[in-house]
Amino acid sequence: MIDPTENRNEASELNQEALASVPSQEEHSLTSEEISIHDEHASEEDEHDLDIMGEQDFSQYTKEQFVEASAKLFDENNFKKVDELLRLMKVEVDRINKEEREEALQKFLAEGGEQDAFEFKSDALIDKFYANYKALKDRKAKYYNELEKRRQKNYDDKNAILQQIKALVEGGDTGKGSLDKLKELQQKWKEVGPVPPQQADALYSTYDALLDRFYSQKSIEIELIELDRRKNLAAKQEICERAEALAAGDNINAAISALNKLKEEYKSVGPVPKDQQEAIWQRFKAAADAIYERKRKASEEMRRILEENMKAKQALCVKIEPFAEFNSDRITEWNAKTKEIMALQAEWEKIGPAPKEVAKDINKQFWSNFKQFFAAKGRFFDQLEKTRQENLSQKIELCLQAEALKDSNEWDAVTATLKKLQDQWKKIGSVPESQREAIYQRFKAACDYFFERKRNKSQAQEKEFDTNLAKKRAICEQIEALAAAKETDLAKLEELHKSFLAIGFVPRNQVEKIADRLDNAITSFLKNLDMPEEEREKIKFQLQLQSLEGNPDAGRIIAKQEQALRKKIAAMENDISLWKNNLDFFANSKTADKLRRDFQVKIDAAENQLDKLRSQLRALVNTVNKK
Repeated sequence: MIDPTENRNEASELNQEALASVPSQEEHSLTSEEISIHDEHASEEDEHDLDIMGEQDFSQYTKEQFVEASAKLFDENNFKKVDELLRLMKVEVDRINKEEREEALQKFLAEGGEQDAFEFKSDALIDKFYANYKALKDRKAKYYNELEKRRQKNYDDKNAILQQIKALVEGGDTGKGSLDKLKELQQKWKEVGPVPPQQADALYSTYDALLDRFYSQKSIEIELIELDRRKNLAAKQEICERAEALAAGDNINAAISALNKLKEEYKSVGPVPKDQQEAIWQRFKAAADAIYERKRKASEEMRRILEENMKAKQALCVKIEPFAEFNSDRITEWNAKTKEIMALQAEWEKIGPAPKEVAKDINKQFWSNFKQFFAAKGRFFDQLEKTRQENLSQKIELCLQAEALKDSNEWDAVTATLKKLQDQWKKIGSVPESQREAIYQRFKAACDYFFERKRNKSQAQEKEFDTNLAKKRAICEQIEALAAAKETDLAKLEELHKSFLAIGFVPRNQVEKIADRLDNAITSFLKNLDMPEEEREKIKFQLQLQSLEGNPDAGRIIAKQEQALRKKIAAMENDISLWKNNLDFFANSKTADKLRRDFQVKIDAAENQLDKLRSQLRALVNTVNKK
């Protein structure tokens, strides 16, 4: 390939015929593709910048942030970048303005206004953004108008230079004065900036043709021509070295920009010796190709990364979709789901940008589901807090009533009243967690204070407690006797148990002992019943819960039992999980099949037992909630 700037005729020192020869237009003219190479790569660089900036998400911006962001664009000189950002911002601002107008209209109509009479005045911040938008568009138009004017002026200046060169050529004088004048005009030509692209080809062709004619006429100064070409060769070699150095730089975008300037400089340098034309051009072209190859690979790598980010974000969009429909009446489940969705958010934020053509839709898909979850959670906790506050107010009122009665000596009347208050207390639901124990202890303290006074009011009461203890021992003896006689009539046991519970207080130091004796007697009786063990356990557990009603230590006992049940459930869940995992490790064989069956039997039995424990736990929790 021939260097497109080597456009003068080749003349040897002694060959007059060679001096008269002129290279054809086909040999030295630039193709449209070669002339526009600068603009093409500049466009690639701009598009790369827009790929990055187009990823910015304005969907969460406030009006103040839109005004501030648009104002900052006055300092930005990359108009393609400004246009893209303005486009993205205006979509969101238009949406906000439309929503505010619709809201104002609905409010106007709701207040009795007629739609035809509605007038909407947009927010001052919206107006400020639109003012910035227009000013930035005007600024861009002004810049390109001025740029076009400068290029047109450059075109006029270069045309004027061409007229002067033409005058030299047509004058026929190729002496030293004319040569110096031509060099001066060439230097001026180099100093003039770029011209409109559509006029560049014709301009450079005329320039090259006039120079060809001048040097063709100057056959008598062939030595000067050759010297000039050797100087041009040295200048182009230096340009090649600078281009080769750019290929090794770290900033590929800066290298592209610098290369475009070197190309203009290379084209402005005159011809080199003919035997060096192809070599020097290929050297410069190789340096440029190396830079463009780096640019291409960088763009491909960026695209690959954006595609990977897109796939990762799409996977998270699929994971977060079920959260938008989540609903529960349990705080623990809401808290667990919150931890899961926050983990998804952390993953999302670690992922880089996706391709700009899908980024907005992917972001909208993820964050809309995210917001729906937390909106539902907020509604749940608002309603829960409202209900708990109402329950707290009711329990405070019961506390006030109990505290007003605790010092009364009207033992029977107050006892009946306090029991009614206790029944009401059990029917009221839960209160805020931070107040739960305090309000319960307050109510319990008032009741305990009265009943303690009542219990200690006289020796007669102590005697009554001893009598009650004797009665309860007698009932225990009856149950023990029934157990020893292998009695299986459950109705008798239930009747005796009700009689036991109907008996009043016993001495404090005998409460646990008589309760343990009753429990042991019931256990002995139940062994006589011909029923599955789980049924016996269920009957016993229900009787135990009945025994706790009215017990001043019921809260502590229930809490202790609840803790023990939770430990058993957790241990059994771990065992079941371990056994299920072990099933996957058995190979296919008769021995392995037997082991699987054995393990499955253990798992089934454990799961049955686990259901029983959970049932007992629910019964305990319900008992606590009634308090």
